[in-house]
Amino acid sequence: MSTADAGPLAGVDETLRDTFAWYVVAKKEFKDAIRSKGLWLLGLLFTTAFIAPVGLALYTGFGGGSGQQAQALQEQGMQFLLSSIYLNMVTFLLPIVAIFVGFAAISKERTSGSLKLLLSLPHSRKDVIIGKVLGRCAVLGVPLIAALALTSVFLAASSLTFKPELFGLFSLFTLVFAVVFVAITVSISGAFKKSLWSGAANFIVYFYFTFLWNAGANGLGQVLENQLGITGPIRWHSVLLMKLANPNQAYKTLVNSMLSDSDAPALTARYGMFSQGPETGETICADVLNGAPQVQETPFGAILNCTPGSNPLPFFYSDPAVVVFMLAWIGIAAAVSYYTFSLVDL
Repeated sequence: MSTADAGPLAGVDETLRDTFAWYVVAKKEFKDAIRSKGLWLLGLLFTTAFIAPVGLALYTGFGGGSGQQAQALQEQGMQFLLSSIYLNMVTFLLPIVAIFVGFAAISKERTSGSLKLLLSLPHSRKDVIIGKVLGRCAVLGVPLIAALALTSVFLAASSLTFKPELFGLFSLFTLVFAVVFVAITVSISGAFKKSLWSGAANFIVYFYFTFLWNAGANGLGQVLENQLGITGPIRWHSVLLMKLANPNQAYKTLVNSMLSDSDAPALTARYGMFSQGPETGETICADVLNGAPQVQETPFGAILNCTPGSNPLPFFYSDPAVVVFMLAWIGIAAAVSYYTFSLVDL
């Protein structure tokens, strides 16, 4: 059968196979992974976790009723779901799913000896790394896209006001976050001979990113002030940059920026990464983020609002820059994995 008879997809498949050496590895990786019943079960649980909150909103009439309060719930209900439920669920659950998808991508083949056979074919170690990462990204990306698409259908059918552009951005950021963690997971797999070690290392990295990194960033600020005598803007620039270097924190602040209804959403989202008093907040707002601090007295104490100042937010704290911070982890993970994978004796 000719390529033309097989249809356009066969032609695309053949072109990719002839152009990119890693394509064959990625295609095989995807086909092998989707045969796993465990991954299908994991995908089902993940899809259920996405659909359950909006399904509850659909069948319980959340946002319905009458009056101004009910109308506000209806209009802001989707933002509430994204910020209060989905954001925390994604940052907690998605990396775990990525670990199960990719922790044995390379180490399992090293243990079984099939990796030697793979490298005996016209594939370099770089082709194996790239193919494994892209193949496992597809394994997670396809069910994730399906889950998000189904969620959008449920949202559109519910009484909540569905905002497709907002949900589209959330889906894009979530997909980027997933790709980043798959790349990190597969790259760690390439550095270990046994899957057990790879899995343990991945969960340590996950735990550090999720629970310890932010505390480390705040600790850096204390060390700069108490041990080195560095205070003011330099201290807070260092802390904020370290916070943004964490893919979890970068993803959260991107989503918060997207959901913010302030005049300067990116500025508000970056400022929201700190929990500081008015005096410290003024320094961060004015001298770090180029904002205009405004102290508001409330019955619960003074609250500082960071509003747009005369100068724009520094570009390296803007939303596009934060996306670059996230994507940089793909390059870092691949470089480290390729270096360690090139040194090992298979």
